[in-house]
Amino acid sequence: MQLKKSLNIVLKIVLPALIFVVSIGFVSKKQNEVLCKKIIINIKNQQGNFFINEADINGLLTNNGNEMVMNLPYENFKLKDLEERVNAHKFIQTAEVYRDLAGNMMVDAVQARPIARIFNPNGADHYISDQGKILPVSDRFTARVMVLSGEFFKPYLENDMLKDDAGKDLFNFIKFIEQDKFWSAQFAQLEVDDRGIINIYPQVTKQLIEFGTVYNYSDKLSKLKIFYDKILPDRGWNRYDRVNLQFKEQIICE
Repeated sequence: MQLKKSLNIVLKIVLPALIFVVSIGFVSKKQNEVLCKKIIINIKNQQGNFFINEADINGLLTNNGNEMVMNLPYENFKLKDLEERVNAHKFIQTAEVYRDLAGNMMVDAVQARPIARIFNPNGADHYISDQGKILPVSDRFTARVMVLSGEFFKPYLENDMLKDDAGKDLFNFIKFIEQDKFWSAQFAQLEVDDRGIINIYPQVTKQLIEFGTVYNYSDKLSKLKIFYDKILPDRGWNRYDRVNLQFKEQIICE
C-alpha cells in the first residue's frame, strides 16, 4: 500500500515535468523547421549619410549571394553567425539579427556616423566616427565633415582615437566642434602636428588660428568668439592674417 502511494507521488511529480520537457523539445524542433520567409532590414543613424544600404546587408547575410537563407529552415544556419558577419562591417556600429513569430529574419542595424575626415597624403583617407572609430572612405558617398590633417593622426589610422589619452582628448575636442552649430560652421580644417599643436583653418575668414593644444579648449574658444564678435567687425574681417590663442587671457592678432 505504501509502495503504491509513493509511486503515485513520484508519477505526479515526474510525469508533468517529463511532458513539459518533451513539449519544449517538440516546439523547439518545430521552430527550427520554420522557413526564413523574408528578410526585413532596418538601418538607423544614417542622417543623410548613406554608406551602407539594405543590399549591402543582404550581401553580408548571403556571403554575396553564395549562401542561401531565404526559404530555408532556420536550423540550416546560425543567426548568431550572421549577426557577427554584419557587425564585422566597418560602417556598422552595431547590429542584431533575430527572427519574428511569422518566420521573418529581422536585422536591426545602426550605421556608424562620420564626424571628421582624416586627409592622408601618403595613402587612403579615413573618417572618424562619433564613437571614435576609424572608418574607410566610400566610393558611394562622401560625408560633408571637417577635414583633419597632420602627423598626429598616423598612429591612429590602424586603431581608433580612443587608444590613448592624447587621442581621446583630441577626439573629444573634434566631437565638441561637430556638435556645436556655430563652431562646426566656422572651421574647415584642423591641422595637428605630432606634438598635438593645432592650427585651424576657418571656412570664411582668412586668418590662420593658432590654437595650441586641446588643453583648456573651452577658454580658447571663448576668446575666439570675442575675436569674431568684437574685433573683426570693428577692424575688418580680413585685416589679420593670424590669431594666436595659446596664451592665457590674451588674443594676439597680426
